[in-house]
This record gives sequence, structure tokens and C-alpha cells, in this order.
Amino acid sequence: MNLPQFNREIAEIRNDRIRGASELARRCLAILAEAAETLPAADGSEFRQRLLALAAELAAIRPSMAPIGNLLWRWRARIGAANGDLKLLRRLAAEQAAALIALSRQAVTDCATHAARWLGPGRTLMTHSLSSTVLETCRLLGSQGLRMIVTESRPLAEGRRVAKQLSAWNVPTTYITDAQMGLFVARAEGVLVGADSLLADGSAINKVGTALLALAARECGVPFYVCCESFKQRAEDEPPPELEEMASAELEVPAWPGVSARNVYFDITPARLIDAWISETGVRQAVAAP
Repeated sequence: MNLPQFNREIAEIRNDRIRGASELARRCLAILAEAAETLPAADGSEFRQRLLALAAELAAIRPSMAPIGNLLWRWRARIGAANGDLKLLRRLAAEQAAALIALSRQAVTDCATHAARWLGPGRTLMTHSLSSTVLETCRLLGSQGLRMIVTESRPLAEGRRVAKQLSAWNVPTTYITDAQMGLFVARAEGVLVGADSLLADGSAINKVGTALLALAARECGVPFYVCCESFKQRAEDEPPPELEEMASAELEVPAWPGVSARNVYFDITPARLIDAWISETGVRQAVAAP
């Protein structure tokens, strides 16, 4: 992989509006695996230095998505401490990337398995945005009387992809605009969302609108659950990231004089609005206030 190819991959990940945090993290690992096989280097020391520099650049491009940084940090730790000749380091770097990709995919499956058992059959659930863990949970519960309420999730209407997949699984689904969240949440028995990052206190960074849905759910007494992999957890001493803002052109607002359009993609749902966190290790319920 040469530098122009790598820069194209960087731009693709930076501008990606479709794939979630875990999927993008796996893509970053796949890029490193390819680079490990093709990156020019005179010896093992130069190879390790150049490859770690590429990993650091990848880790920084989507600050709202913790799994990219966390999984790449694990990969960098394994490669940075390794010794050996160039051929050995190439093989090790590719193998470690593949192992972490497999670990990430297994975590999604395990999260969904715990969520499906926790929620049980015959439920009406509501979701916002596109989450691999939520979709897999829906697949597991699809034949057990699941009913879904899906928000449009503007901009780009991620909810359409969710509704299309639910339709293919024959899951009865109500599709609504984001503005109708407050009206429809009372019809759900629970809200299930994914997360792009978890802060140290359990607050969740997810597609913008998630915090509003959590507030509406709390007002209506509907439990709010976050289902995501443990490697989306940010370190205790790590400050909240800057919430990514995308091109205002996605909002399709004309260039009216004096009008500026904002397109912040993520928000933070406070931990106090979350009733349970579901990960590959199980379910952790919120501690009730005394």
C-alpha cells in the first residue's frame, strides 16, 4: 500500500456516513493488515515505525467513535512490543489485525445474544439510528413476536436501512420521522439503541437525537437500553471527544443570507437516563437512586 492509496482510505473513512463505529474500526484494521503485507521497508525497525505511524493516523480520524481508537490501540500495543525480522513482523501485524476483527465481530454477536435474552419475546421496541448490535438483536427476536418503531434518523435517513432489513425479516415495523419520537415512544415497551462511544460514567455518544429520545422515554416511563461492545468504553481519564460535525449541505438548506446550517452528527445521552447497558459480558442495570 502506497501513500496515495492510504490517503484515499483515510478520506473514505473520514467521510463515511453509512457504517457504524465498530464496522469502521474493522475496516481500519483491514487497512493495516493490507499495509502490513505491502508497505515498503528496508528492515523490521523501519517497518514497525512506518506501520505504527499509519495506525496513529487512522486512530485519530473519527474522534466520536471510540472503537476505532481502542481497537487500534490494542493492535499497536501488540506490534510495538514485538521483535523479529521484517518477514516475521509483516505476518504478525496481519495476524493481529485479523484476530481483532474476529474479536469485534464476535462481540457484536454476544451483545445481541444477551440483549435478546434480557428483552425476551413479544416486545415492542423503539430504536434510533443504525446499530449492528440492535439489528442482530432484532434478527434473534424476529420470529418471537418482535414489533419495532424505527425513526428516520436524519440526515441521510439511516432508519430506512433498518426498516428495510426488518421488512426482510418479516418484523412488523412502524417508521416515523425524528420529530414524532415523543409521540410514539409511549407505545414502546423499551428503547434499544447502540452507541459509538461510552464515557467513563456510562453516558453514551450516539447519533444526534438519541438524547432527545432518552428524555422522552424517561418522561413516559419507558426503559432505555444501550447495547454495545465493551471496547467502545473510553478511559476514565479520557475527556469527552469533540462531537463530529458534518457538511451542512446534507441538510439541503438553500444559501439564504444570514442563515447558517449546522449538522452535528452525535450527541451525549447522560448515564442517568439509561436503565441498562448490554455488552458482550452481560447486562448491567442502573443503580436506583435511594
